[in-house]
Amino acid sequence: MRYSKYAVTGLLWMSGLALAQPTAHLLDSVVLPASAVQNAKNAPAPVNGLVHTHLVVLPALEWEKTLSSDTTTNPAMRIGIARTVDATSSVAQTQAALRWNALPHGQHVAAINIQSTGAYGLRAGVLVERIPDAAQLRIYSQEHPDAIIERSGAEINALLALNRDAGERDAAANTWWTPNVGAGDTTVEVMLPAGTPADALRISIPKISHIYQNLSLPTEAEWLKVNQTQASQAENPASCSLDATCKDSYQIERNAVARMMFTVADGNTYKCTGTLLNNVKGDYAPFFLTANHCISTQAEASTLQTDWFYRSSSCNSTVPGANGKTRSAGATLLYATDTTDSSLLRLNEMPPAGVTLAGWDARSDVKKGDAVYGLHHAKAELLKYSVGEISDYSACVWSLFCYPSDTNSDYYSVQWSEGTTEKGSSGSALFRNDRVIGALYGGNSTCNSRRGASHYGRFDKVFNSHLWRWLAS
Repeated sequence: MRYSKYAVTGLLWMSGLALAQPTAHLLDSVVLPASAVQNAKNAPAPVNGLVHTHLVVLPALEWEKTLSSDTTTNPAMRIGIARTVDATSSVAQTQAALRWNALPHGQHVAAINIQSTGAYGLRAGVLVERIPDAAQLRIYSQEHPDAIIERSGAEINALLALNRDAGERDAAANTWWTPNVGAGDTTVEVMLPAGTPADALRISIPKISHIYQNLSLPTEAEWLKVNQTQASQAENPASCSLDATCKDSYQIERNAVARMMFTVADGNTYKCTGTLLNNVKGDYAPFFLTANHCISTQAEASTLQTDWFYRSSSCNSTVPGANGKTRSAGATLLYATDTTDSSLLRLNEMPPAGVTLAGWDARSDVKKGDAVYGLHHAKAELLKYSVGEISDYSACVWSLFCYPSDTNSDYYSVQWSEGTTEKGSSGSALFRNDRVIGALYGGNSTCNSRRGASHYGRFDKVFNSHLWRWLAS
């Protein structure tokens, strides 16, 4: 995944606000009320028995090649690998595969089901040449045919227009990645309105992202084995798995954190962590902070899928809470920089009611020894926490090389007394006094070593240079 020095959309501020100043450097958290969330769409009903579905089956991956193909040093957690789909790689092939059937009210419907043997999840990369605004696309699996995610052609066109408006012109800018529905297959069903000719739709599916990481929760037997391992390491308080549900003091802030899934231009899929941020207008705008090494382009932001309230139902339980929600409409990239490894996005769909928009502290008064904590989805699991202190100011370069620096540096180094950060934690927020002061770049802290550190891009630096325009103006 590439780094960009910066990426800004919506540059209107440059003409009239260039000389303005932030109205605040300190803000508290707020809970998103139900009144601020538009009513959710009714769940679409399946068109049972009326759809001709063309089946495409990809063989099992060679596991060794799958693992060895990840040659990047990106600290984000890769969970999916691109696979070519020869049967639908062109518009002509896809049009031939879509066998249209008439519905009672004159619409026409057809579907393609792609199965990737051995996958735990799947995202189809739909390359759009042309799609009518009034078309409806439904995404579901054969395993869960009633769990349907629906998008209109207008929604897809608007999302791809964001990519082009950001100056992106390659195939990735015109690719809509279907949401992952948690199965080894996906059905792309298209319904065209009455009177719309089939050739008005010009799409292809040249690749899919095969999710090879099992993101499901461990069984009771697997969890027992983990607990026994941790018990044998009881002398080491820096356990990797500290359940955020067990910590009463984080009940508000933990609801600001989401597990992220996104797919990059080459078709690989990654997991990171992000945090909702409050803004001084109090309008509940869903601003979302993560790492630049996670999302640095609009095309990547357009693929974003977020899981909310993804934590255990009770302390150290393997059962997720019943109120977990997923959003899959992507996001608008507002700003991204590798200087502090920070990205600010605005979600295209409101998160569920009850989430927290986290407060932040953009004052430059953080000192060595200050108590801090992190909330993150280590290894893409249920929400974890870590507790520690600021150990140093640091300068960091690509490949996770950080070294001590002065108070003007762009990163904080954190030494943990409880817990640590791992793959999947990238982009997660660092909190001091329950306010965000940084976003995770990476680190070398491990369960068995307290000598390592986790490094966070400083929020005050990126806020005072750019982010205040959205958060405090």
